Amino acid sequence: MVDDHADSRELIAAVLSAAGVATAEASTCRAALDRLGALPAPRVVILDLNLPDCHGTALIRTIRSTPAISAIPVIVLSAAVMSSDKLGADQAGASLFLSKPVLPDALVAAVLRLLDEAAAAR
Repeated sequence: MVDDHADSRELIAAVLSAAGVATAEASTCRAALDRLGALPAPRVVILDLNLPDCHGTALIRTIRSTPAISAIPVIVLSAAVMSSDKLGADQAGASLFLSKPVLPDALVAAVLRLLDEAAAAR
C-alpha cells in the first residue's frame, strides 16, 4: 500500500491482513520503488494518486516501464475521483481504480481477483 497517510495504510493493511493477504507499506514513490526492487516483489500494488514526491500516475508509468515489475497489477485507491484522474490512471497502466472510501469487501475482492488473474497468466 502506497499512501502518505499512515491511517489509510494501517486501515488497508488491517483489512487485507484479516483476509489473509500479507502487506507492505510505503509513504512515498521512492519508498515504493525501493520496496518493488526488493525480493520478493509485491504481487499487487495499491496506491493513492496524491503522494508527496510524485503523482501516482508517474509511479504507475515507472512500474509499467520496468521489465522486472511491469506485470504487477496496480490498483489505484484514491479520493481523487474526477474523470481526468481516472483517465490518467488508466492511461498510465492502472489495472483498476477504486474510490475512497472503499468498502472492505470490495477491496479484498479486487485484490484477490487480481492475484488470481496474475497467477493464471504465469
